[in-house]
Formats: sequence, structure tokens, C-alpha cells
Amino acid sequence: MKIRSMLTSVTALAMVFMVAATVYAADQTVVITGDTSAGENQPGWLFNRDVSTSTPYEFNTDAASIGSGSLYVLPIGANAADKFIGENFINTAMADVSSIAYDFKIGGGGDANDANHFYMNVYANFGESDPLKFYDCRYNVVPAAGSTANFTTVTFDTAQAYPVTTRNTSPHPCPAVPADMDLLSPGSNLRVFALNVGDTAANDVGLDGYLDNVVVDTADGVTTYDFEPALTPTTKRECLRDGWMIFNTPSFNSAEQCVRFVERNNKGERDRNHEYQQEHGHDNDQPVR
Repeated sequence: MKIRSMLTSVTALAMVFMVAATVYAADQTVVITGDTSAGENQPGWLFNRDVSTSTPYEFNTDAASIGSGSLYVLPIGANAADKFIGENFINTAMADVSSIAYDFKIGGGGDANDANHFYMNVYANFGESDPLKFYDCRYNVVPAAGSTANFTTVTFDTAQAYPVTTRNTSPHPCPAVPADMDLLSPGSNLRVFALNVGDTAANDVGLDGYLDNVVVDTADGVTTYDFEPALTPTTKRECLRDGWMIFNTPSFNSAEQCVRFVERNNKGERDRNHEYQQEHGHDNDQPVR
């Protein structure tokens, strides 16, 4: 009996470790250097999809909350309708979403009073609606404080109350607490969340700032999005020592992997030059001018 009890305890403990390992393995950090979605409602990020009101942005290394860079929204111009919108189409059951957080830093074109211009919208649909419709409920997550010196973290918690807009096609009035959507209509869905800089007001003119470290906590694990400029090695020397660690387009697991990538790229470039020379009648030993 003692042996059977010990075996049962060992088996139970092993299962705990397996579950813990599975949860840990689901956590990941994803480097984002640009659009990753094929289009609206397709998984991934889209930046400034509405080009008619978009304001310039770039990924650079001027500031960082995680990694070595962030997404920088350049100063908004004289057109008050211009703004920045970064959308992540996660299309996930509301019941499976715990929280969504992001970091922002106000640029030199603003001050602490501009924190409310760095806000998030969360678009969700009731279970009886098409999960990919525009929205039934739009939750507005607006920072109360911000800084030009440091990054500020803003968190959307599905168990907390937020200002909410109910669309006129919604089958129910939207509850202030997002998780309560399931009480009215089981199977409610979070379609997309959007990070915004600027709210189309005249006082947006000249406003700039940074976004980084977007953390999505769901039943499948925690995904951290790290906004970075695209970095690709061009020489083998750049891969040596710990140089391989800075590259993200693609990313590498070792210096050797980085070196092999450069060698393949260089070979491909030589092959393309050779084909060009043959096509245009150049001697193979002569440089293309």
C-alpha cells in the first residue's frame, strides 16, 4: 500500500510539473518590426491601416521599454484628423483573455498632460454576433498619467470596469466589465485591440511618442510583443562574439547560425550578379557598372 501511495504521489507530482512546463512553454516574446497580418481580421499586427488619416511612424532605437528599440510616432502634423493606430487582431474568446498591457512614453512634442492621447481601444462582440463584425462593445482604456522621461504601463483587465460604447447593432447593452459580456451572451469574443496616439483633436499637433512591450495574457499563455527596428547581418564579422544576438530579421540561436545565413545571402547575391552579367553580355570577371 505504501509503495502504491508513493507511486500515486510521484505520478501526481510529475503531472504538475508537466502542466507547469506546458504553461511555461506557451509564454513567448515576439519581435515586431512591421505589419504581420495579411489583412483585417487576420492574425497579427497592422499599423496605420487607414492611410487617409495616418501619421508617420518608424521603428527605431531612440528609446526602449524592452529590448533595444520601440515604435516611434513622429510629430503629428497640422491636419487634426491625423493619428497613429496599431491593431492586433487576436480574435480570442473573452473568457480566455486575462489582460492586455502596453508601455508608452510621451515624446518631446508633448508633456505629461498628453497621457490621454496614448490610449487603447478594445473591440468585442457578443457570443450570438458574428465574431468578426466591427464591434458590439468598444472599451476605452485611457491613461490617467504619463511621462516624457520614462515609459508608463497601461493595463486592460477584463475583470475591471471601463468606459464602453455600445454600437447600435449590438444585441445587448454593453457591460462596463468586459468579462460580464459572457453573462449576457456566452462565447463573447475579443476581435482586436488598437493602440492609438492622437485623438483627432487640434491639440494633437506636434505630439509624438513611443510604444513598446505589449503583453497579452490569455489562457494559451503570455505573449510579449517587442517593437524593434529590423536588423539583418550583412557580414560574418557582425555575427561574432555576441553580435548575433541583436539581429531580428531573422533572429538566430547562435553565432554559427548567423554566419550560415550571411554565407547563404552572399552566395545568393553572387549568383544573381552572375546571372545579370550573363544576360547582359558582361564578362564574368568584370564588375557590373
